[in-house]
Amino acid sequence: MNYVSLMPDRRGHLTKVIEDLLSCGWLIETIPMDGKIPRNGLKLVLKADAKEVRLRIFAYKVTSSGRSRPHERRVEITTTYKSGLNRLRTFSDVVLGMDVTSGKYVGVDSRRMKLGGSTHNASSFFDLEGLSVKSGDLLINPRPVANPLFSGGIEHHSFFDRSRLSEYLFNQREIHSGLYAFGGFLSGPIPAKTADLSAMRKSYQSSGDAFVLRATIRRRKQRIPAELIAAVEEKDFTRLARKRISPEQLKQIMSVCDEIGVLGEQVVLSAERRRLRRLGFKNQASKVERVSLWSVGEGYDILSFENDGITKRYLEVKATNGNSVIVDVSRGEWQAARRFRRHYYLVRVTRAPAATQIPPVMATSNSP
Repeated sequence: MNYVSLMPDRRGHLTKVIEDLLSCGWLIETIPMDGKIPRNGLKLVLKADAKEVRLRIFAYKVTSSGRSRPHERRVEITTTYKSGLNRLRTFSDVVLGMDVTSGKYVGVDSRRMKLGGSTHNASSFFDLEGLSVKSGDLLINPRPVANPLFSGGIEHHSFFDRSRLSEYLFNQREIHSGLYAFGGFLSGPIPAKTADLSAMRKSYQSSGDAFVLRATIRRRKQRIPAELIAAVEEKDFTRLARKRISPEQLKQIMSVCDEIGVLGEQVVLSAERRRLRRLGFKNQASKVERVSLWSVGEGYDILSFENDGITKRYLEVKATNGNSVIVDVSRGEWQAARRFRRHYYLVRVTRAPAATQIPPVMATSNSP
């Protein structure tokens, strides 16, 4: 039996991935024969209960977009299949962005690895707002993208901290396909401890070329039927009562509804920025703000500009998974509508998971 010591590569970000997993209840079973944590392309086997995933992880630093858009960031993917990287039959590729400032992760659709062209660059761009995700939360943000590789013209990014890293790694395929309804395997925040750096200096049993980690945590996978999501959206509590929905299940359904709301807001946010750029107001487009990320009591979700590029525009987004014509308007939203009058917009996004854009002329509230 061979025992070797770990040799981290501090130039890359994969040592932090291992440390974050160890701090959230994972234990190392075996390490590669050479003991090295590579700069990129880490082979990782995760075992939890009777479930196992085999992943090859690539991690890149989050940087500015390089496209003169202050609200935009990117994960610059420099290694792709077109640059000579071989696909592995028994390992799925995972791409992570690492934001050094906030310590947050950005989960990127691994289909990006199929891109690159002659420059071998497959950068994935996302909106800066995603990095403001609260500690312990998992945010899935859809973004329109002009590439047939992504079905429906939407690329999904995921934003989280180390407490949701395990959930992301086990559910990343569903997350990036837009089918994740939360409540997946190892879902929810896992209490994180300070990483025990002494564990990185120990000698471990070595075998093969992959890291094998075993979970000491236990979570259950649950699926949320679409009919229950519709029942909550339509406030049909009779239907929920017939299904005997527990408080925990209702919380999970509400999490899905929150994600649908985020999707709708993202569609409207992109539409507003696109509208202003078409009008020649590039600077104003970069200042369009998703107010709902930092305050839920303003009475509107997005702060934008009218067609003159000066007057402020206030947008409240109502997004649902279904097509119901009924939406709730809170007291705060009604007061905001009365205050801002013709500059207040109520924007309805139906079938939000399938929506990629909204018409340039939005429904507005009449002066109350």
